[in-house]
Amino acid sequence: RNSGKGRHWDLNDLAGNIVQFCQDQHGSRFIQQKLEAASLAEKQMIFNEIMPHAHDLMIDVFGNYVIQKLFEHGALEHRDLLLSMITGNAVKLALQMYGCRVIQKALEVLEL
Repeated sequence: RNSGKGRHWDLNDLAGNIVQFCQDQHGSRFIQQKLEAASLAEKQMIFNEIMPHAHDLMIDVFGNYVIQKLFEHGALEHRDLLLSMITGNAVKLALQMYGCRVIQKALEVLEL
């Protein structure tokens, strides 16, 4: 839908810049909203870009919310890989203000 304020953006427009958008307040919110209704291909694109930076995003003031959304709306494979990253860093993440929120979301969403 075009609101008349410019063009309508979608996740594919962010390709190659997902991590930077995750670390920005408005970019993070945009990605979070889009993830809720994203296609599997869009989720895969986002996941592929953030995975090498997932630990940094887990402890980022805005990035942690995107990781939480992936736990809620990501493919099962994405959730499993993110969970494996938490498993090796649980204490470090639990002691970090934003990392602990990611752990809480993982515990809420996943069947452990």
